[in-house]
Amino acid sequence: MLDALMDEINRVREMMITVALENGFTSDEAVRYSQELDTLIYEYQILCRKIGLQRKKTNILYRQALLLTKKRSILSQAY
Repeated sequence: MLDALMDEINRVREMMITVALENGFTSDEAVRYSQELDTLIYEYQILCRKIGLQRKKTNILYRQALLLTKKRSILSQAY
């Protein structure tokens, strides 16, 4: 998902640069590409944050499972 979005960001960026060099940086078409690029970059940032949060949650669950396993092991040895 991230790779496809990054490919789209690069494609739109190249189009924006091409149009801006041909028609001017403030041309309507260049501005539209710039706005589209802003939206894609924002989506990319949101997706990266979600992935980061999911990894944090997974790490927390993994640590909790390890602690529970250790507690059970200690309790079973005590009895």
